[in-house]
Amino acid sequence: MTEYKNIDVLFEVSWEVCNKVGGIHTVVATKAYTIEKQLKDNYILIGPYLHRDDDNIPEFIEDKNIFKSWRRNLREQGLNVKIGRWDILGKPLVFLVDFSPLFQKRNEIFTELWNEYQLDSITGQWDYVEPAMFGYAAGMVIKEFYDFQLSTSQKVVAHFHEWMTGS
Repeated sequence: MTEYKNIDVLFEVSWEVCNKVGGIHTVVATKAYTIEKQLKDNYILIGPYLHRDDDNIPEFIEDKNIFKSWRRNLREQGLNVKIGRWDILGKPLVFLVDFSPLFQKRNEIFTELWNEYQLDSITGQWDYVEPAMFGYAAGMVIKEFYDFQLSTSQKVVAHFHEWMTGS
């Protein structure tokens, strides 16, 4: 069993957190219990908020009392995050990120990613744009959480699954 004693906070980002579409869902859900037992609420899973038309999100139990002031701070910056528990063994902490507001800024974001990393998005279609915006938003959420909730002495690790969270 892997021990996480040298990590203060672990973020795990996947398109399949509370969104069962493939094999990564099983991988993350299976190991989440072991990690959550060690890190408790310092293990934070981040997934996409895809249910904008109704709030019935399978496998997700919202808790509006967790990180209330941080969530308010995010909303002021134009980010909407649903916070709660993944309804799996261990019930780990989950942030579901609404990345839809970033679509208005996608040209600026892709320009930034090109200038910084030469990430070529010029021929990217919707199946590229949507996950890229989610990955970018997840990075924003991690940064804002770090700045608002954590100290510089804490050891933080972020694990991003597959290309869909790479941006």
